[in-house]
Amino acid sequence: MLKEIHTKHKVHPSVKRIFYIIGGFFIVFFVAVGYTIYLAQKNFEPVMDKRYYEKGLNYEKRKNEFLKARQKDWKVYVNFLDKDTINKNYLLEIHLSNQNNIKDFFSNPERNVVDLKISLPATIKRHYEFQFVEKDFKINNNSVILQKEIQIPVPGLYEFRLELRPENDAAIFYSKKLYVE
Repeated sequence: MLKEIHTKHKVHPSVKRIFYIIGGFFIVFFVAVGYTIYLAQKNFEPVMDKRYYEKGLNYEKRKNEFLKARQKDWKVYVNFLDKDTINKNYLLEIHLSNQNNIKDFFSNPERNVVDLKISLPATIKRHYEFQFVEKDFKINNNSVILQKEIQIPVPGLYEFRLELRPENDAAIFYSKKLYVE
């Protein structure tokens, strides 16, 4: 009699197969969620610019600095702005000119004039910053010239952000994406 009860409650093989498929699906799902959490923690990157909030608060001041550079008629030539590709070892040339204030340019030899930030878009893993001060510039006729070699070790598509400060209260900004080979 006991044997007959056992045979009545036997699970059909197709039902077992469905339970295995559903169980396998949940195992794969939880492994995938765990791997996604692992990748998110491993590749976490903080905010690109830690002072983004301060820059937002100083929006009017920055806007006035850019306007003042235009009003004072500062002209700029940067040799990478007319290129799409540059080499890893690149000679950066910046020419600043103005009819009136070229002599006033050299007020403080340690004043930061050029901020060049080079970064891969959407990441901070390959982020390079170059700063050049007044004493790095040389006078040539009616302009001041900067010639410096910059090195970018890894090729790729980079965003170049260049901020020039010909005077303490004037600024010029350029941004361009270039391929470095």
